[in-house]
Amino acid sequence: MDRPYERGRCIACVARERLRSALTGPRHRMRPEIEPVFAALLRTQPHALLRWIRPDSARHAILTTLAEGSGPITHDTLDTFQPTVTLRHLRAALVAGGAVPRRDEQPAQLEAWLPKILARVEAPDERQILRTYVTWGPLRRLRQHSATKAVTYGQIVGVRHEIKTAVRFVHWLHQQGSTLAACTQDHLDAWLDEGAHHGTLIRSFLLWTSRRGHTRPLEAPAYTTDFGQDVIAQDHRWSLVRRLIHDDTLDTVDRAAGLLLLFLAQPTSRITQLTTHQVTDRDSTVTLQLGSEPVTMPPPLHDFIRQLVRRRQGRAVTAPLDESPGSSPAPTQASPCPPTPWPHA
Repeated sequence: MDRPYERGRCIACVARERLRSALTGPRHRMRPEIEPVFAALLRTQPHALLRWIRPDSARHAILTTLAEGSGPITHDTLDTFQPTVTLRHLRAALVAGGAVPRRDEQPAQLEAWLPKILARVEAPDERQILRTYVTWGPLRRLRQHSATKAVTYGQIVGVRHEIKTAVRFVHWLHQQGSTLAACTQDHLDAWLDEGAHHGTLIRSFLLWTSRRGHTRPLEAPAYTTDFGQDVIAQDHRWSLVRRLIHDDTLDTVDRAAGLLLLFLAQPTSRITQLTTHQVTDRDSTVTLQLGSEPVTMPPPLHDFIRQLVRRRQGRAVTAPLDESPGSSPAPTQASPCPPTPWPHA
């Protein structure tokens, strides 16, 4: 039987009661549509759940908003919130608990990003042209692909580059006192001569606009193999990330170092110089001082870093990570030793 946690009740009972309170609407009852959320979150470990639903937490605020709303909880409902790490964790918990169905998050995040990037186009008619192109061009290609296999991160990166390139080109035209409709080949050549980032990605957009009469026929260079190699490299990078996250046979040191390299682009020379003094653990978050500002570690990297810090407590705190705990004597207060760098890649 579980130990009493609060007022003679076990921690599971306390967590259940506080979760129910967070999900209880203004009428002091839980509406039926919120019950799947309640059941899904109850699958979380009680200690973790209590941290999740603290009254001052962002998750508690989201749960309260869901409780006070109406209708079922769907991915569209969750998409109305700011796309934060907190929301991503909550969505994952609801998917794991069966409260919302699993979906391919890569295309969903792309579609949530689109209104922001298209809003940079000031002219309403050109914004509509871009929106139509994106819908029937890049997004349509992704949907056709996702019908048979999962969309990769590299494909999403490619589509983002393509859309951002079109937006940059339209913005550049306005800076020159021109528009899409008035764009000439001289305009396009001048833009490409300026070394526009991924300039070849404008080709499909301009082919589409010329076929529909939005622009005159314009000649842009074809795709280069360099971009294809870049996309392949991105896919390979994320396959390495997945292995580091899920392969429990790998040493924690290697997993942490690899994720610091792949997630945060930290060079190995800096990774091997990191010390435990640069780690701050605030229960729900772990930050790492990588420069002038601390950086919040994403999951599961924060768990790996916690494990490494624990391995350095007591006798092992100043020992290299490849030495077993207790192999070095613990420093005394009279002769403090500086923390040893970790983790070794």
